[in-house]
Amino acid sequence: MRSQIEREALFRQVWDAPLHEVAKTLGMTAGGAAKLCDRLQVPRPNRNYWRLSPGERRDARPLSLPPLEPSAEGATASARTNGRRRLPLEARRAQMLDVAGRICLEEGIDEVSLNRIAREVGISEAQAHNCFARRIDMLSALARREIEEYEKSRRGVVLRGRDRMTHIIMSTVNYLSEAGRRGALLQALLLEPDVREIMRGEFEQTRTSVSKPIVRAMQSNYGMSAEEAYGSNWLVTAISLRAGSLVSAGHLSTENAIRLCLPMVLGSIRSHAQARSGA
Repeated sequence: MRSQIEREALFRQVWDAPLHEVAKTLGMTAGGAAKLCDRLQVPRPNRNYWRLSPGERRDARPLSLPPLEPSAEGATASARTNGRRRLPLEARRAQMLDVAGRICLEEGIDEVSLNRIAREVGISEAQAHNCFARRIDMLSALARREIEEYEKSRRGVVLRGRDRMTHIIMSTVNYLSEAGRRGALLQALLLEPDVREIMRGEFEQTRTSVSKPIVRAMQSNYGMSAEEAYGSNWLVTAISLRAGSLVSAGHLSTENAIRLCLPMVLGSIRSHAQARSGA
């Protein structure tokens, strides 16, 4: 009886206020509150629910708390049997990351938990923890995978570039196109402070490795010092990154981002060339 009362109280709370506010009253994180709802089988609204008017929210709200299913700790025996097919570890991890990415995009990052992912792929929570020890490990792996896809796409473009100017144009267009295609997920992941902190060092390492050959070329072609070359490269990169963020957030179309960003990037390169010839 006490469990039922707790479920009903939680049900009312999560439909009366956003999850992060409910979490504060419970003395836990939003992710912890989401896991509690999953464990008690309490349905929650998605992020779009809070963008509705009060009247629309009343219409969208469930009339009552659904009864607790007998299989409260996971899937049915049949689903568990299917989930325990001996997938290689990397294949299982990839499967979980695919589901986590979909939930993150459709419902928000607070809705992603190991317990829910386990249920959706038909495995136990213990099996999910064999793949990722913690929720943050799974989210970081998802962010890392997205970054690797960006880098793979960039390398493919670099191989097709015939000269430096073509390379710059193709790289910029490719980055902004990828931002429109997959940037929303990476941006959502990096809004999570723990994910951002974990990825900070890896970002710096990637940026340095990508920047080094560009800086060497700028020093050779334009007679710039290392400090000038790094500063110029990072400023131009910042323009592209900011444009990519606007595209990812849906504030700027990919086409307009390319149209606005390319002249600034190319103008910087031309100014270096003119400075060299003027000297």
